[in-house]
Amino acid sequence: MTSTFARAAPSPVRSPRHPLTRPAVLLGLVAVLYGTAQLTVVSARMGIGWDEAIYASQFSAHAPPADFSAPRAQGVPLLVAPVTALTDSVVALRLYLTALSSLALFGAFLVWTRVRPGYTAPLAALLFAGCWLSLFYGNEAMPNLYVALGAVAATGLFCLPGRGRAVIAGLGGTLAAVSLVRPSDALVVAAPMAAVALLRRPRRIRAFAAVVAGTAVGWGEWLIEAVLRYGGAAARMHAAGEANRTGLTFSVVEHARALDGPSLCRWGVDCGDVSPLALTWWLAIPLVAMVGLHAAWRDRSRPGPLLLAAVTALTVAAPYLFYVDYAAPRFLMPAYALLALPVAAGVITLMGRGRPPVRRAAAVFAVSGVLAHLVLQGGYACRMSAIVYEGRERVRLATEELRRMGVRAPCMVYGQSGVQIGYMLGCRSQGLVRRFPGRQPERVRQAVESGDRLLLVYTGVEAPRYAAGWRAVTLPGGWRARLSPAWDAPRP
Repeated sequence: MTSTFARAAPSPVRSPRHPLTRPAVLLGLVAVLYGTAQLTVVSARMGIGWDEAIYASQFSAHAPPADFSAPRAQGVPLLVAPVTALTDSVVALRLYLTALSSLALFGAFLVWTRVRPGYTAPLAALLFAGCWLSLFYGNEAMPNLYVALGAVAATGLFCLPGRGRAVIAGLGGTLAAVSLVRPSDALVVAAPMAAVALLRRPRRIRAFAAVVAGTAVGWGEWLIEAVLRYGGAAARMHAAGEANRTGLTFSVVEHARALDGPSLCRWGVDCGDVSPLALTWWLAIPLVAMVGLHAAWRDRSRPGPLLLAAVTALTVAAPYLFYVDYAAPRFLMPAYALLALPVAAGVITLMGRGRPPVRRAAAVFAVSGVLAHLVLQGGYACRMSAIVYEGRERVRLATEELRRMGVRAPCMVYGQSGVQIGYMLGCRSQGLVRRFPGRQPERVRQAVESGDRLLLVYTGVEAPRYAAGWRAVTLPGGWRARLSPAWDAPRP
């Protein structure tokens, strides 16, 4: 166990000496291509999403914080605060996140260039960056990509030979960042490393302490916030479980149906049938990963790090497959990022085995597989981006029309896409997934009774009965709005 993880045995693949083909240089090229692909596939003018608006509003200079539900954590609001505290520009937010995600991709896989000399790290980065999830969510204010890259960096730092204080500090800091972004994911990412640290003899205390301390940072913040805002840790845990529909379940089929989209299989969304092409891609991941693990074990080229990455991928995917009763493809991003490492090792193995004729045929097969992966996933990314852009553009145009009509803060927005419209208008908000409920929500009732300016926004449904006498407005893109009587009253 000690030699597997801590001592660097000779690797059969040596780092190239030519400057332009060194792993770090190739990794930098992958990061640049990743950023470019994000802005090509996902426009910088992409409107803001529901979850994004909630995260962005927490430290926004122009809009009040939207309701922060129990499962969420403060990592993403802190991540985007340097932009949202200064400007409400969504384009600025997109450009900032494009640069940040590209740098994070480079830094996470750069650690692995020291763990696995050769082309494993840059190829793994290319495979992960080419996933439609990585392309679509690269410049979105969402937590899953940063959990994924943090998991890659943390496992690499844990496996670095001859760890010094800087590496131990980096390990703890990386897990602290992951735990602030998504505490539950950080716990399952840290578990395999903590177990290995306890089983190893040399320096196990420092590695174990770094893993525990880093994970405790985010959990500590989450639990303190639970006491201050949610009525205690038990109450927040219960509310988070209800929001995420947790409990023993089997959602593997739902995740298989969502491999090529949509972004969320919940609230009556039709996820369609399982795509045979996407399913083939999905099943190929563990098969090629096992090739890489087997080759590393047979060649005695430190199989431990790749094995740790694979085990961590399984532990981080398991809760979403067997404990959360719905599917969102982005939930599995950390597993894809970690499995990209043994998959890359498997691809390299296929390209370098056998006699020359066999090796050439295997190389053609492996390169064709990588290209097919990039084309398939790029196609999914383009399609998802076009669908989401169209929907968010309609919301943006409706908001622009409201702004042209003179709708300004202070106000409250309630309805479908209410969170996004409220954020763009600088108003308080309460979102609605589908149709209005029969009863008037308490928060809405209080706003009406206190004479606040309330704005109802909706499309494809009827307005609630209590708003029957309110001023009706038709907006672009099939949207409609109802303005409470307070909008027509003179303002002091």
